[in-house]
Amino acid sequence: MSRVQFTAGSPVGALTDPVMIDSKETIDRDDAIAVHPTSDGWRLTVYVADVASGVALGSDADREALQRRESAYGGWRGRAKMLPRPVEDRLTLAPGRACPALAVHMKIGQDGSVNHVEVERATVRGALAMDHSEVAAAVRDSGHPLHDGLRQAAAVSEVLLARRREHGALALYDLLSGWATDEDGTVVRLASFERNIAYVIVQECMIAANTALAGWAAERDLPVLFRNHSASKVAPPRDTLLHDLDLAFTARSDARLAALQQRTLMTLRAAEYAPFMSGHWGLNLPGYLHGTSPLRRYADLVVQRIILSHLDKTASPYSADELHAVAQALNDGARQDREAESESRKSVTHSRTRRAAAAGSADYSRLDTAAFHAILKRGCKEQIAGPSLVDEAARRAADQKLTSLEQQLVLLVASGAGWEPARVACLQAIAASPETAVSVLSVHAQVNGCELPEFTVEARGQGHDAVFRAQASWSSGDDQATGAERSGSTKKGARHQAALSLLARLADLPDPSRDLASWGRTGAAPASKALPPAEDRSPVSVLNELGQTQVITGLTYGMSSDGPGHQMVFSCTARADMGGQSLSATASATKKATAKAHAAEGLLTQIRAARTDSHM
Repeated sequence: MSRVQFTAGSPVGALTDPVMIDSKETIDRDDAIAVHPTSDGWRLTVYVADVASGVALGSDADREALQRRESAYGGWRGRAKMLPRPVEDRLTLAPGRACPALAVHMKIGQDGSVNHVEVERATVRGALAMDHSEVAAAVRDSGHPLHDGLRQAAAVSEVLLARRREHGALALYDLLSGWATDEDGTVVRLASFERNIAYVIVQECMIAANTALAGWAAERDLPVLFRNHSASKVAPPRDTLLHDLDLAFTARSDARLAALQQRTLMTLRAAEYAPFMSGHWGLNLPGYLHGTSPLRRYADLVVQRIILSHLDKTASPYSADELHAVAQALNDGARQDREAESESRKSVTHSRTRRAAAAGSADYSRLDTAAFHAILKRGCKEQIAGPSLVDEAARRAADQKLTSLEQQLVLLVASGAGWEPARVACLQAIAASPETAVSVLSVHAQVNGCELPEFTVEARGQGHDAVFRAQASWSSGDDQATGAERSGSTKKGARHQAALSLLARLADLPDPSRDLASWGRTGAAPASKALPPAEDRSPVSVLNELGQTQVITGLTYGMSSDGPGHQMVFSCTARADMGGQSLSATASATKKATAKAHAAEGLLTQIRAARTDSHM
């Protein structure tokens, strides 16, 4: 048994008195660290509170701890400690008293390698309690009494991290922006008090100790609870994920890091406990365990009991079957917690977006696409037609800013008189760009688990005189719908109009689709025929039809903007060729859709004038 205390003549820069790094209010201090520089690296010792000797297997405290599995410090579970307060007070590491502990001694090379591990019982005396900010300040302040020792601890953490990175661990910290990866490689958000070097010191020293304990147990063929981790089959290669992590952390974009967080959660499986070693994917280690937090995690308490019994040369307190049963109970409980947390988050998110969707006077124009999508989705699914939401949906539809999924939500999920303005605006926007109708129908089929819409296409004539007629239909169980037959001078144009007709039928809205060519006779209408009527139709829609019937070619819209965000003015130029003549018109407005409509109207006026001149 070793006794840790300050001794004269300690190496320069040694952190001889163990330091416990945690928040100020912490009362369950599991661990402490001590660092001694050596000629070829460091001697790192992690001291872990001896909880096993104070919580008997099968006692009331033990049964309650197994049921709780781990302490909770807020969030959806609230605050709930694994062990009763009197037990915590008795067994925690604390300044000013002798504390029984398990010591994990590691020899750390200058390259971060762990070359020698010793595990023994110990008594910790003179431990110092510091919070994260105090440690960070001491590392910066050369006049602080613990500056040299904590600088050595920081140096150890840096070489340990570099070694882990070199060997493929998903390990990154960005203390400025407050993002990091946990031991499984999942991107996590750090609390404000953790965004300094103290967090890295604690993380790296604990990971090193847990890795060392796993190897120590394996060398002695000692069955403990190992922490095993794997990636899903759809996870990208390790090098790809590491590269993406590097890019995201370098960019320091919260949106990019949040997206990567979701990606790692989806592709990395939850780690589990087992009485055998099968490796840890996130750390890229052959073996790992949890053994440094026995006051807070039941798995650590189990591991400590087994290790101490081995050191005491007594039989393990667990049979193989009992160890397997404990692992299963912990894994089942963790899975239930994840499911409950997911439901809790969904409930909170739904409540928030539900209130936002019902708002009568709110400005949604400044919301980014993700935030607006969440509110729109909740409003459409629950038929909450808040005036502000409906108005913004109509505006974004007219500006062609809704995705195919959002168009599907507005047209085919939302219903009722309150949603009518947005639904009409959405269908009008699709009519102006009929190719999007196919995408909306495809999304609708995928969402409902149905087959894609079917198209029947007929052709009459050949070459430039060919005319195509298409019809779209959709079925889902007993529900069937068929759109009108639509013709055009191209197969694609006819299909787009047929899809638009089917979409209008499914949405129970007036059908804006049109025939782009006469099926009664071969050949598209010649350029000299009368222009399509423009009554109650947008100029953009009329121009699209002229392009599809080849009255005009090369139709394009160019958009530019000027002015600050709240006074932005958009200028749109519409261009097209007709009979070898290039025509264009420009218009300005405070909204893109309005500028585009006015430019289209100006171009349409020029087209009519040019056709009139050609017949004079």
